[in-house]
Amino acid sequence: MVNKLVVVTGAGSGIGRATAAAFAAGGATVVCADIRGEAAEKTAAVCAERGGVGRAERCDVTDAAAVADVAERVGPVDVLVNNAGVGMTGRFADMTLDDWRWIRAVNLDGVVHACAAFGPAMIARRSGQVVNVASGLAYTMRATEAAYAATKAAVLALSRCLRADWASYGVGVTVVCPGFVDTPIVTSTRYLGARGDPQTRRRIERIFRRGHPPEAVARAIVAASERNPAVVPIGWEARLGWHLARVMPVAVQDRLARLEVL
Repeated sequence: MVNKLVVVTGAGSGIGRATAAAFAAGGATVVCADIRGEAAEKTAAVCAERGGVGRAERCDVTDAAAVADVAERVGPVDVLVNNAGVGMTGRFADMTLDDWRWIRAVNLDGVVHACAAFGPAMIARRSGQVVNVASGLAYTMRATEAAYAATKAAVLALSRCLRADWASYGVGVTVVCPGFVDTPIVTSTRYLGARGDPQTRRRIERIFRRGHPPEAVARAIVAASERNPAVVPIGWEARLGWHLARVMPVAVQDRLARLEVL
């Protein structure tokens, strides 16, 4: 990663901060983009402490023009990590259209905006790697996760399509699918309907606090940027889900999707 230029969205905390730090530890210059400018600055400082160079950019990935502005200032990059994301849990009938627009704008449109802004320069140079962060829920259906699973499944599909499209230009695309990860996203998640019950919310938060450390995901992202695998499930539960989704009968998947396990 020495002398590489890397952009990480959602770099202000959690997986994004750990990923930026991991790239910096390898000698990269990391553009730390986050909607929270102060958080981006803190991550940039962490990058400097790890031996790399950190540059903070305040950027709302839901704003295509803002993302394009960052791309113009930064110039061609070697690695783009689309990590910015938000959480929402609840049954479809408890979700408003505003809820849907909110989660889609960040989790899916944010990825599209960054790929559109940074991808053409990679194609022109015929080199580069895109790593998109989806989720184990991209292929594990849950009755209570219609919106979140839909956006992450879309990121998985988009990534596979871009991988096929951009391969001939020398640009790699990987999608990583973490399972339960201990990050602040769980405290800022929108809990809808019965999922907002305080006891249910506390149970979900406890499960995530016992999840994998964000550094484990960061290591997988750095490795993916070097090896260009297609899909990387992270964590035993994500790997199990990936394999089961490919061999388990749909009828069985349907029954499991109805169980409220969280």
